[in-house]
Amino acid sequence: MSVWRLTWPRAYLFAIPISLAVHAAILGALCYCLRYPPPRFLPIGEAIAFTPAETPELPPIVVPLVPPSPQPEGTPLLPSVIDEPATTPDPPKIEAPLVGGAVAEYVPPRQNWSLKFPMQELAQPTELPVGGSLQGRNAAARAQLVAERGGSPQSEAAVERGLVWLVAHQSEDGGWRFDHQRGQCAQRCRNPGHHESTTAATALALLPLLGAGHTPREGAHQQSVVRGLAYLRRRMIVSPAGGDLQEGTMYAQGLATIALCEAYALSSEGDQPGSGSGDEEIRLAAQHALNFIVTSQHIAGGWRYFPRQPGDTTVLGWQWMALKSGRMAGLEVPEETLIRASEFLDHVQSEGGAAYGYQREGAEPTPTAIGLLCRMYSGVRRTDPRIVAGCERLAAWGPSYDDMYFNYYATQVLHHAETPAWTAWNERLRNHLVATQATRGHETGSWHFADPHTSAGGRLCDTALALMILEVYYRYLPLYGWKSVEF
Repeated sequence: MSVWRLTWPRAYLFAIPISLAVHAAILGALCYCLRYPPPRFLPIGEAIAFTPAETPELPPIVVPLVPPSPQPEGTPLLPSVIDEPATTPDPPKIEAPLVGGAVAEYVPPRQNWSLKFPMQELAQPTELPVGGSLQGRNAAARAQLVAERGGSPQSEAAVERGLVWLVAHQSEDGGWRFDHQRGQCAQRCRNPGHHESTTAATALALLPLLGAGHTPREGAHQQSVVRGLAYLRRRMIVSPAGGDLQEGTMYAQGLATIALCEAYALSSEGDQPGSGSGDEEIRLAAQHALNFIVTSQHIAGGWRYFPRQPGDTTVLGWQWMALKSGRMAGLEVPEETLIRASEFLDHVQSEGGAAYGYQREGAEPTPTAIGLLCRMYSGVRRTDPRIVAGCERLAAWGPSYDDMYFNYYATQVLHHAETPAWTAWNERLRNHLVATQATRGHETGSWHFADPHTSAGGRLCDTALALMILEVYYRYLPLYGWKSVEF
């Protein structure tokens, strides 16, 4: 008994730290997996049918208001009241121009799309510039690029359906909300998001509209674009640090800056995108937004959720694309900012630059795709061993069933690299998106996936990403060719 009394407390004291260490390790592993679960990939060689997945209509459901998360000091308060539900009549018949003069007709209330596609109009190709510019978004270039680079009548019809869904869910103030059920939707579409950044939601909706050639000057959805851009300008907080569009996250800053820069480049009347002759109000807003990205960069070169936080690869990706968009639009982007961003990628790369981690050296799917795309836009050639090995890794993973965030970046990498793997990747993902687009009820034209990375953005976020993937053939012209990227 005396021995027990002496040894048991000592053993117990040793057991406590051991138990704590084991449980901490398990908890850490679980947190990592929840933060970045591996995507479910489409198996190589799996056939994807073109039969659209039907989405049954659901009765209206009541979604409780999600209170806004605490915002940094100086951020304007977001709307705290859900718009009163309104009964929206079926949209009028819409005829949207498609490839080579094709027309997709949306005829309510049957929600039925028919496609007329005169292929003979593609017989006279024209020489197109390359280098990542925006000149593929006009009607003639879009037709040629879709035909040459892997698009289809079905994918273009899916784009037009998706754009109609986005426009139908624009708020009266010109912006968009991740909780798309607010306002005119009247809770007829499922899977709302809950993130409160209206600038992020508005930018994500604008990007596919701009990508399909709807600009502040032209296009069937011109007025929606004009109203969305005006909303972003109204939400901007201008200070010596630049134009703050965060509303709680630097993700929103990057997205909104891309939208403003592209809109400015596309607002040039009678000139090439980026000629510097665009709308002056949009130019000022875009430059202010770029300045805020520059001043928000961490000293080690990255960006994260809030200004000057130590960076992560996913937030850096949107800021990098914003800076690249600014350069294409002829706006000012300091070279030092780009050099420091490249140094951050050096810090998180592995396998000699063929793979990338989230905040440290690694080989995670989405960070790898982002890192490779940023390297491409920094001027790394497609024959560089980093790009070649990285593309082989992406192709081996294959496109994901539901991780549109990974698919969005990886698709751009393989499209620009023009590797032999591009054809198989494109066919599997393109057909998967066409087959999974909603085709019934008010959800017609939208997408929703079981993706933990985009759950906060809900159906609006998934729809925007899916649309930009299907626009990859013309949204940015190929990076490599007779005119190499200058960035």
